[in-house]
Amino acid sequence: MKNHLFLAISIFYIISIPSYSQNQSNNNFKEEAKTIEELAIKSLKIRQQVNPESEDQELIKEMKYLDSTLLHKVPIFLNEYGWKSKKEIGELANMGLFLAIQHSSTEEMESFKEILEQAYYTNKIEKSKYALYIDRLRVRNKMPQIYGTQYYYDEESSSFRFNKIEDFENVNKRRRKVGLKRIEKYAKQNKIALD
Repeated sequence: MKNHLFLAISIFYIISIPSYSQNQSNNNFKEEAKTIEELAIKSLKIRQQVNPESEDQELIKEMKYLDSTLLHKVPIFLNEYGWKSKKEIGELANMGLFLAIQHSSTEEMESFKEILEQAYYTNKIEKSKYALYIDRLRVRNKMPQIYGTQYYYDEESSSFRFNKIEDFENVNKRRRKVGLKRIEKYAKQNKIALD
């Protein structure tokens, strides 16, 4: 009888331990995704107040702090869970993953390239976001952008200008493939000179 009781208790623990650790892992995943979501919301709110001519150093400082905090959390999350789609973690947490990478240093952006490529090819990241990532990385590496998503403020002309675009004549074909509007419309909405 004692042997049967010991066996029953042993089986109960063997069965319940993996279930407990799986629940714990699921809770950690949800908590980490929620933290990334909250940081993304704060970052997006501040970004709405900061523009290229902004001189509010406190806002810029807070934005940089949020960027670095997000960037600290994102690699840990990605190493543990991989890239998660909007459906898996929610739109804002997914945006947080992207924002952290998009506003990191060139070296850090490069380190995420394989993860983002895999997310792109498995449809876990929007094509338009992937295009933004590719363009920014190329511009930072002093290469012409492909999709025409990156621009800068030109002090001399006091206007926004596109960074160099590869094969400009076909840029709208490439933009259409990734779900971006025509470059002329994008330029008009963002007051970017097209000359």
